[in-house]
Amino acid sequence: MKQLGDSDQQLISLLQANARESVSNLARKLGVSRTAIQERMNKLQRNGVIEGYTVKLNPDWMAEQIKAFVSMEVEPKHSAKVIAALQKMTPVQALWSVSGRIDVLILVRTSTTAEIDRLLDEIGAIDGITRTESSVVLTSRVNSF
Repeated sequence: MKQLGDSDQQLISLLQANARESVSNLARKLGVSRTAIQERMNKLQRNGVIEGYTVKLNPDWMAEQIKAFVSMEVEPKHSAKVIAALQKMTPVQALWSVSGRIDVLILVRTSTTAEIDRLLDEIGAIDGITRTESSVVLTSRVNSF
């Protein structure tokens, strides 16, 4: 990927702080026209630098959510189907294919332990999953995502 200039880096920093900032406010903060900002944003999107915009959740609300890691052993011939089924589940926040004893690791988030229990039953019923193990997150010490 091509190196970004200082103005593009500044724009990205502002968008990371608040992706809902209006184009007019971004232009004012960077001292350029609204049109120039809109063109930069479009170019960054076309070049794949910006893939989308997201929501930053309140840490207090997030602390009330129940998070768990679920590791799975998956029959190799069913991997694609298992991953596709997991990706469709709303509580699944992240999914990784990993090396070692387990094949797939997911992070799930729900409001109650009953929802986690129901979700684990649903995951366990997916054809091709031979074993699961879950760990509920008690405290987040460092969180970069």
